[in-house]
Amino acid sequence: MRWRDWIFDVSAPAAVILVRLLVGWVFFTEGVQKFLFPAGLGVGRFEKIGIPAAHFFAPFVGVVEIVCGLLVMIGFLTRVAALPLIIDISIAIATT
Repeated sequence: MRWRDWIFDVSAPAAVILVRLLVGWVFFTEGVQKFLFPAGLGVGRFEKIGIPAAHFFAPFVGVVEIVCGLLVMIGFLTRVAALPLIIDISIAIATT
């Protein structure tokens, strides 16, 4: 399999598409909430759990979650978009 086929492959069974939609939706909504409720879920939350430079990282993580969540939902560059989301959720699990 060529690398381009691996990155841009969008063919998938219905169950995989459903999982993509659900996982992408979770990340997308969490990213949006970081901007809608910054004290509770954005900068305030990042400061509370001790993440340095919370004023930078909270919006950055929000944008990553929105963009990558949308990419996962539409099935475009899913494997590439999954990498930052794996890092995101790993850090979230480790810090909370």
